[in-house]
Amino acid sequence: MLRNIYLVFLFNFIWALMVLMPVIVPFFESRGLSMKNIYELQAIFGIALLIFEVPSGYLSDLLGRKKVLILGAIAHGIGFTIFYFTDNFMHLVFAEVLLAVGVSLYSGSDISLIYDSLEASGQKKAPIKLMGRRLYFKQLGETLGGLIGGWLVLWSMDAPVIAQAIVAWLPIFPILLIEEPPRKILNQKKHRENFLYIYRSMFKHSRLLNLILLASMFYGGATLLAVWSFQKYWKDLGIPIIYFGYLWAAINLVVAIFGRYAHKIEKSLGSSTLLVILGVLPIIGYLGMSFSYIIAGILFGLCFQIARAFNSVIIADGINKRVSADMRATANSISSLGIRVLFIMFGPLVGYIIDQQGVHQVYLYLGLFYIFCFIVLIIPLLKQRIFFDPIEKQSHPVV
Repeated sequence: MLRNIYLVFLFNFIWALMVLMPVIVPFFESRGLSMKNIYELQAIFGIALLIFEVPSGYLSDLLGRKKVLILGAIAHGIGFTIFYFTDNFMHLVFAEVLLAVGVSLYSGSDISLIYDSLEASGQKKAPIKLMGRRLYFKQLGETLGGLIGGWLVLWSMDAPVIAQAIVAWLPIFPILLIEEPPRKILNQKKHRENFLYIYRSMFKHSRLLNLILLASMFYGGATLLAVWSFQKYWKDLGIPIIYFGYLWAAINLVVAIFGRYAHKIEKSLGSSTLLVILGVLPIIGYLGMSFSYIIAGILFGLCFQIARAFNSVIIADGINKRVSADMRATANSISSLGIRVLFIMFGPLVGYIIDQQGVHQVYLYLGLFYIFCFIVLIIPLLKQRIFFDPIEKQSHPVV
């Protein structure tokens, strides 16, 4: 079963090998989209995820991780293949909906597969370390994708699009080698009872779990909103597009490094200190970029990448060790769903403000919003610290 975990690492590396991402905003602009259109397109992507996210997690809990991941990989490949043939907004909408189906099927299932395989193997490895390695390999894939995309755009804007259409089919191969781990499975006929069981376990069992879920959603949303503005910010700073690939690779390498050592940072600083850092990072990032009109402002953008690493490892582990295996994929999907709901709510507005007032102004508004989030989310979460698990433990009791 431990082989499954390494195959999940490989799957994440290949899935994240997105050579189009470092120039995705210029690509959309080449298809006639404004920043408002781009955020609207991502909001549509988010709405599609809103529809498919939780059902796909439930499907994974019901039918198995491997089957769902194979379907997700197929949708992923088809979606990016369509990108090459798009020439208007509606074609892009169709492609994004397919990509949303792929992401929803992938989201949560791979993480659940790590925890399920570890439990089935009987090994005593701390899952938080494996979560860090998963993120590390995923971001290494995105780092390499950024470099390749930056080189390909030197030939033409179509070159990274063609390469992406090919690379997008590769994640299916490691999934075919995975062995479905044994675990307790939800009743395949009593769906109403299953949903009530999941609802009670997720939202009625623990205030700490509720706050962890909200933190995952809002601080995941902070990174998502920021990342889709980075390329516009770089462009406004006068950075040539040929450097976008290197910048994209660099920011993802930061996620990889901090994700890889997140558990050691938590052990060194303590869970409470790390939560404070997670809450402060988006504030520093948004306000710093808002008042920076020089290239050094890019450094403030790294705050979001560090926050992403902590959220993807520490907060995600906090969720997964507090839910049982029979509903784990659904729990992860609910967390991802919340992030997309936030993007649907704020994304088009952010894009509109960027078009009308500029990217610096929207960063100011978002910085103030995350000061509010720190007060209403991080401080109450810190008050629950008496229920935090001791960091030195290898296995964690459910709170």
